[in-house]
Amino acid sequence: MSGRREFVRDAALLGAALAFPGAEWLEAAATPLGRDGSGRRGRSDGRPGARQRPADQSLLAAHDGPADEEYWRLVRSQFLLSPRGIYFNTGTIGASPRPVVDAVVEHLRAFETVFEARGFDGPALRRSTAALVGAPPQTLVFTRNTTESMNYVANGLELAPGDEILMTTHEHVGGLCPWQLVARRRNLVLTQFPLPVPPRSAQQVLDAWRERITPRTKVLMISHILFSNGLIQPLRELCALARERGMISAVDGAHGPGLLPLDLAASGCDFYCASPHKWLLAPKGSGLLYIAEPWLDRLWPTIASGGWDDLSIKAERFDHKGTLNESLLAGFQAAVDFNAVIGQDRIWARCRELSERLYAGLARIDGVDLKSATDPALRAPLISFTVAGWTTDDLIRALWARGPVRVRHVAEYDYHWVRMSTHVYNTPDEVDRVLGIVTDLARQRRTG
Repeated sequence: MSGRREFVRDAALLGAALAFPGAEWLEAAATPLGRDGSGRRGRSDGRPGARQRPADQSLLAAHDGPADEEYWRLVRSQFLLSPRGIYFNTGTIGASPRPVVDAVVEHLRAFETVFEARGFDGPALRRSTAALVGAPPQTLVFTRNTTESMNYVANGLELAPGDEILMTTHEHVGGLCPWQLVARRRNLVLTQFPLPVPPRSAQQVLDAWRERITPRTKVLMISHILFSNGLIQPLRELCALARERGMISAVDGAHGPGLLPLDLAASGCDFYCASPHKWLLAPKGSGLLYIAEPWLDRLWPTIASGGWDDLSIKAERFDHKGTLNESLLAGFQAAVDFNAVIGQDRIWARCRELSERLYAGLARIDGVDLKSATDPALRAPLISFTVAGWTTDDLIRALWARGPVRVRHVAEYDYHWVRMSTHVYNTPDEVDRVLGIVTDLARQRRTG
């Protein structure tokens, strides 16, 4: 398959992509020389909504994979990220591309005219998101973030006093706090246990879970990818374990959609809670909740509005929460389309390529102590580490002063690790520049 055809797989996909604002660059990419046939290199003026001139032919001739830096420069050009610094914190907030920003702004602007307001195709968003995450459309709820989704699960289950919720000591507050609340309110037991750092194998992780399960354990709250060090937990095996023991699997999937290929229905999880404003690059305030088919009629809504008890509309009854900002959903659709045009497999490969470059470079620096998994198959593009002689606060300040480099301080549970995450708008050069800074900082403390 040619690079151009691989980039825009067929006319139908291109048509769907062009349905959202700011996608003129995709239209240019659909023909070898752009729409005007000139093949001239075009530039944006940097403003949201600025029309893109046709891309240079050399950028479109061969897009054969994640190593094609010309291809990724074209992708990078669609982001508003300032060139003055290096953004390595997608694990907290993704930088939305121009088409997503434009979709939100233009929908909101039209809405505020009242008479020129645009409708929003909710069923279409449900279908396209379902295709992305591998789930039936009727099982998806659109929330604001992982925290809200997890609250729906924790508050909607009928658990009895003494029932246990089991999770690790690597949980983000968005996955932890909803269960703390219901445990206190309903006299439940919440148990957290440590995982090995760094973890060596999936079996070691699975064994750690199995050893902590008791006869009273009713819920496994599983982070698909740990926010602390990027460990990809063996989701299918853990969900299978839950089913075998008659337990409920509630997954904190904050980092799943938009990062790695998903098949939620095949994973066997009962619930999957996600924040597409991270790796899917959707607008901030975009969340997702997957409810497995057997639970659609059993989970109690946390917020009740019209149709809350209409079981015929499946997961949609959880979407009835009163007045919503549909402009954010328009941006969500644009993010799904942006992802589809590039391709989820290609995005995952690119993120891993950059992350593995970062991990390998850090591993060669004397004084760096890596906290992420030693097995590459278990490492998401969130790499955590410390540097001998540096407190985490001082190290982060030094990275900002030298870069600036934007990273995450994993202060929870007193870990105090630096976390760096890489996405498609990052470059190998940025990785190498950061490695150079860390090398200098590590040497400074060794020789100082």
